Amino acid sequence: MAAHPAAMPTRRLLPLLCLLAVAATAAPVPVAPRDRLLQVDHIPAADQQPGHRFDYSDYNRVELLSLVRDQALLLATAAEAADLQRAGYQVTTLLQSADPLTLYRRALYGPTLRLPSVYHTYDQIVARADELVRLHPERIARVTIGETTQYHRPIYAYRVSRDARVPQPLPGVLFDGCHHADEVMGAEIVTALLEQLVLGYGRDPRVTGWVDHCEIYFVPVVNVDGHDIVTSGRDPRWRKNARDVNGDGVAGVFPEGVDVNRGYDFNWAMGGSDQPASDRYRGPHPFSEAENRAMRRLVELKPFVLSISYHSQGEVIYYPWAWNGLAAPDDALLKEIAGAMAARIRTMDGKGTYAVSPGGPSSQSYAWLYGRKGDFDFIIETGKGAHLFAPTEVPGLIAANLPGAQALLDRAAGPGLAVRVTDAASGRPLVAQVWLPRIENETVDRRATDPQFGCYWRLLRPGKYDLIISAAGHAPAVLPGIEVKPGEWTPLEVALKPESPAP
Repeated sequence: MAAHPAAMPTRRLLPLLCLLAVAATAAPVPVAPRDRLLQVDHIPAADQQPGHRFDYSDYNRVELLSLVRDQALLLATAAEAADLQRAGYQVTTLLQSADPLTLYRRALYGPTLRLPSVYHTYDQIVARADELVRLHPERIARVTIGETTQYHRPIYAYRVSRDARVPQPLPGVLFDGCHHADEVMGAEIVTALLEQLVLGYGRDPRVTGWVDHCEIYFVPVVNVDGHDIVTSGRDPRWRKNARDVNGDGVAGVFPEGVDVNRGYDFNWAMGGSDQPASDRYRGPHPFSEAENRAMRRLVELKPFVLSISYHSQGEVIYYPWAWNGLAAPDDALLKEIAGAMAARIRTMDGKGTYAVSPGGPSSQSYAWLYGRKGDFDFIIETGKGAHLFAPTEVPGLIAANLPGAQALLDRAAGPGLAVRVTDAASGRPLVAQVWLPRIENETVDRRATDPQFGCYWRLLRPGKYDLIISAAGHAPAVLPGIEVKPGEWTPLEVALKPESPAP
């Protein structure tokens, strides 16, 4: 049994008391502030490799803020700045300040401390899109899909088709941007593509073909509140939405908010973080954020065959998925489509094209859209080395990414199955489950026809496929060996017979 402290000999107790007294009175070691913004030019390629001094892999709110081409912007202490100079780097001090936000604004907005005008606010994007609606009402329509969590601003989608005034029984394609507030290139690319399709209809044969044969939706900005914090010049670091997470009645205080791209209901608990201060805070439960619910409502209005969600940075296209060593049921086709898009997008250095990679299976838009809804969704990480790019880079990034979107629109022409299911007695469309049992396993939900038209489009490679089609109150149809033709949609009309009532 251990001795009670009162029984310890005095000669043993005194040294211990002295040590405790010293520990209690010792002042904390001061940490030198990173109070200066440095620009480092002509960084050798070897120093930019993973694990080296200028490795820019992802978000770094502490030190290396951007690394575009061979120029870095970083926050440093006086000692770190001196060390870089001693090491022979070309270092310029752009600003010294005790206020971190001022340093971030100078680094990410530029000398004016405001977002360059080459980028657009949400109000400017909406004004331009609404102008297209007024000028071409037969080609583009605005759809309100929800509102933001904090400030209740409307979130708009724009429908482009051969007759946008009414929904069409056509395969759906979706382009969205700015799940993350500071990844503003997505809004610029989506808006540029929207304008290209509306104005190019009837003039460009490829554009006319896409619009005639697809129903194409655009959500330029998903995270409207967060995007406004960035584009208004308030805080270029902002990634999440503007939710007042701690409930103190003050919103827009960094790092509050919820990561909108970690809030989808597919393996939600596996994705993001449960810590509110984290950049990847996923919220208290799936679809806790109004922005996510707006996207869910859009998918309920219009099922999609293909979609792109634009992010920054990395020059890579992510597709669903790598899950405990297992690929998605449609892995070969997903990889093929991602590769076709990536091959069309040039990297910023002009030396190659985008990479492709399977992403994780959790809580993000592409996993949810594919796993729950059957949509082949891809995340495109645009550009390399920054989340807010210098204004000189923006036109080139838009121009480089448009061919990737066009490759996706080309693929929306098929091949695959265009299934329409009706009630054999009345001819009315049915909500029916369309299952390909040799492809789809239990990692994905069963796919279904849409309620308005009874239609379902399923991208497939040419070949023969078995289908099981079922609907409540109807006898199922088992269809073995359905042949999918190359290069186009193969139509399949299925009339399900109502089940006879039980005697």
